[in-house]
Amino acid sequence: MSVDNLYFSRGLTLAVGLAAACLFGGCGSSQQSSTASPVLYPPAPEKPRLQFLTSLSGPADLGAAGPSGLERFVLGEAQQKEGITTPYGLAMTDGKLYVCDVGKRRVEVLDLRNKSFGYMTEDRRMVNPVNIFIEDNGTKYAADTTAGAVFVFDAANTLQSILGKELKINPIDVAIRGQYCYVTDFTSNQVVVMDKTTGKEITRIGEQGDGDEQFKLISDLAFGPDGDLYVTDKLKARIFNFDASGKFKRTIGRRGDNIDELVRPKGIAIDRENRIWVVCAGVSIGASVWSTEVVKIYDQQGRLLLFFGRPGNEPGNTNLPAKVILDYNHVDLFKQYAVKGARIEFLVFVSNQYGKGKVNVYGFGEFPVSSRPKETAPAPATQKSSPAQPSQAGASTPQTAGPPNDALRAQRGKEVADLYYRSVDAYHAGRLEEARAGFQKVIESGLIPPAMEETLKGYIKDIDGRLARGPGVPR
Repeated sequence: MSVDNLYFSRGLTLAVGLAAACLFGGCGSSQQSSTASPVLYPPAPEKPRLQFLTSLSGPADLGAAGPSGLERFVLGEAQQKEGITTPYGLAMTDGKLYVCDVGKRRVEVLDLRNKSFGYMTEDRRMVNPVNIFIEDNGTKYAADTTAGAVFVFDAANTLQSILGKELKINPIDVAIRGQYCYVTDFTSNQVVVMDKTTGKEITRIGEQGDGDEQFKLISDLAFGPDGDLYVTDKLKARIFNFDASGKFKRTIGRRGDNIDELVRPKGIAIDRENRIWVVCAGVSIGASVWSTEVVKIYDQQGRLLLFFGRPGNEPGNTNLPAKVILDYNHVDLFKQYAVKGARIEFLVFVSNQYGKGKVNVYGFGEFPVSSRPKETAPAPATQKSSPAQPSQAGASTPQTAGPPNDALRAQRGKEVADLYYRSVDAYHAGRLEEARAGFQKVIESGLIPPAMEETLKGYIKDIDGRLARGPGVPR
């Protein structure tokens, strides 16, 4: 299906205006039910391009039958509910959604056709898979930062090999291109390229440092249709672009609070039209800190085309999003959720690390304008919880200073947010005592929402168990 290129070539001025309308005025219905209005992006009067379809959090969302009343009476209630807890990496193949659940430290499998929920493997050599990549033949590559390796499974989910163990890497993300396995390495802040069969190191892309072409806190990666490599850096808040040979080309994006800027980019995907989809996972801590928990779409000139999401528990919202993947092969599985007359081109999956919807599913394509709900007047935006409003020229106007206590709350919120980020990075790097102390201080701050507090308590429980077992003891 052809895409309306006119909409995607209007430039940053219009894109920022649309995004601002989405942020301040809302992008759809606040309720989701069989009779609720659809959640569409961008907001009117622009033509909708994206619809929130549904969210997946466990067996019930698949239509899988739960235990009967008699079974619950005889066997008792389950000690732990089956379902997704803290998802990061995602992959879709053969009607199955694979979810790297860092809360459970396992890869979950949601079989959408057979309506079942299970796990990819029980092999405990894989300690904490963060991201997963699946080839067309069904071979799966799971990046395990804690184990320091990439675990390779065949189409039947049988472990075949372990790559990179001798290289002393901490892989965050993984992708396969041809004969090569690419991983973003937390230890060296480089992209390590290995032979996907032998695990032998072939080369490294990029280097660590403060320069414009150097990584500071490497995160996720993706390949474009032309072979270009895109890598996110959470600390520098930009996307690094390399050509197919690994030569640096440019960076995309910059750090800032404006709508077209980035705060903490993580997951990234490139569609067939070479548009760049990136998760901006800055978290809102404190009443005066603006949250950027959204997914943003840029063109090849680095212009913002659209963003969608926003924090909250309403349909389509994104709560600490981590990963975005695009899927062209399973649209039929979600057509039932699309508005009448929609022509879905591909699916967009976004993982959320807390909140109600753990994996949100959106459809990108063409939608009849008549499907849009009747617009209501947006509530006025308050200065202390919103970023600067962009002018029509794309520039931002300064915010007026609030009362001193607001400024203090904002500064405190920023400090707690920074501590949260450092603690998560320490947790994934295996620095457990440092991570535990940080998580505890974040909880004690009293500035985080209840759902996020439960997530951090889960991290602390896991850390306590691992510390009690000691190093080298299986979980």
